[in-house]
Order: sequence, then C-alpha cells, then structure tokens
Amino acid sequence: MPVKLYHNILSPPCRAVRMCAKTIGVELEEKELDLLKGEQMEADFLEINPCHCVPTIQDDGFALWESRAINVYLNDKYSETPEKLYPTDPVKRAKVDHMLQFDLCSYSPAVTGYIGPQLFFGKDPDEEKGKKLKEMLDAFNKLLEGRNYAAGDELSLADFSLAATSGMLAMIKYDASSYTNIMAWHDRMFAVPAVKELTGQMLAKWAEFKAESG
Repeated sequence: MPVKLYHNILSPPCRAVRMCAKTIGVELEEKELDLLKGEQMEADFLEINPCHCVPTIQDDGFALWESRAINVYLNDKYSETPEKLYPTDPVKRAKVDHMLQFDLCSYSPAVTGYIGPQLFFGKDPDEEKGKKLKEMLDAFNKLLEGRNYAAGDELSLADFSLAATSGMLAMIKYDASSYTNIMAWHDRMFAVPAVKELTGQMLAKWAEFKAESG
C-alpha cells in the first residue's frame, strides 16, 4: 500500500519529502492541495492534521507532518540501507541533525523571508532581509568547506531539506555564483535524479502560476 502524501509543489518542505521518498524508493499516493484556495482548511484534512500544514503523510492509519520528521520516518521504515542517509554513529548523526536544524532555524527563514514577499505579494526586495539572506548564505558556504554534502562526504537527509530551500533562489534568479562551495554542492545535488526532477517541476509550476496570475 502506498504512503499517501498531501503536498504542494511550491512548498520546499513538500519537495524535500518527495526528494527523499523518490531516492529511497517509497511509493507515494500524492494529493496536491491548493493552499491559496484554502484546501488545507477543509474538514476532512483537519481530521488528519489539525495543524493544517503540508507536507502530511498517512501510512496505514498513521498520520505525520513536519518534513524532517517525515523523512526520518520514511528512511527508517522503507530504506533498505537507512544508515546511509541517516547514520547510526552518534557523531555522524549529530552532524546530519545539526544541518537539518540549520535549515529549519536559520537558512530557510532567511531564504523564505527575503524571497516569499517578492514571489507572492509583489513586494520590492527588503534590504535588511537581503542582508540576513547573505549572512546565511555565507554561513552555509563556510559549513560546506571541505565537504561534498551538507553533513560530510555522503548524501544525507539534510541535503534534501537544504536543496528544497535553495530551490527558491532560482524562482527569483538570485545570483549565488560567488558562493563557490554552495555552487559545487548544488551541482552534486542536481546529479541526484529526484532533486533535479522536482526542482524542475517546481519551476514549471511557478511559471504556470505567474502566467495565470498575470
């Protein structure tokens, strides 16, 4: 039985879950919710998730939301080699957890805080939010020094979250070329089929959304 996923392609956390699921081979039954129409507030969905957020999964009667928790669960339950993306060694796992929290608490808020108002509300770039974004890009670039991936030399769950967040930069054609470690990491991530595929789907959907909204 496939895992049911409620999602929206424009949501970075939703893309992170789909990247993970595709990479480890989890069969998904996908239900896309139109957040602008408020489909996440409909009674049947609120019965599943009273926090009315996506991504949300249902797996044989078990409901779970929050993308990082979902990816840990899917990897633990369905991957044939779960330790590859989420190591059992305490230090290696701590590095993955650290980068997951960096994305959640620092990087993602900076990216969405700067880009979100421009994308969805037609606002001009905010100077202070732009400075915060540059600060977090500097930090991420330094964290990647000497690493192939976010938490070390191997792909991990943290990379999916950070790749999904970073995808938003392409939505406004943000120039991140001066961050050489990020750009090298980005190229490695685009060699992961699910990352390239879902980023492409997101950009296509965004272009469609812009065309429809005028």
